[in-house]
Amino acid sequence: MRMSLADNGNLATCLVIDDEPAILRLVAVVLEDLGCEALTARDAESGLEVIEKQDPDFVISDVKLPGMDGLELARRIKSEQKQKPVLLMSAFGEPRNHAGDGFLAKPFDIDSLVDFVSPYLDSQE
Repeated sequence: MRMSLADNGNLATCLVIDDEPAILRLVAVVLEDLGCEALTARDAESGLEVIEKQDPDFVISDVKLPGMDGLELARRIKSEQKQKPVLLMSAFGEPRNHAGDGFLAKPFDIDSLVDFVSPYLDSQE
């Protein structure tokens, strides 16, 4: 297993935001297998609270969420922390002109998820 370290020598942290518990668990387990600490939230508002308190290295969010959607979440994160990578996922195709740094179509297989997040883990070492 490759260990990914943030600049301070700690494990890289990723916040995963999705309102589907199965997707949330799957992404978190894959990230942990890659040596990343996975934080989770079920909606964008909770995600923003986690970002404020725990400052993850990058964020993976579903586009379609209850309340604030992932597109608005990405805009808010980027307006305050331009360097924080925000990766979006959706079963409804890639939104045009989104503020995210990457996009993953659902459903996805594990290899696609690993390929999707690996550049962000590597950049933390």
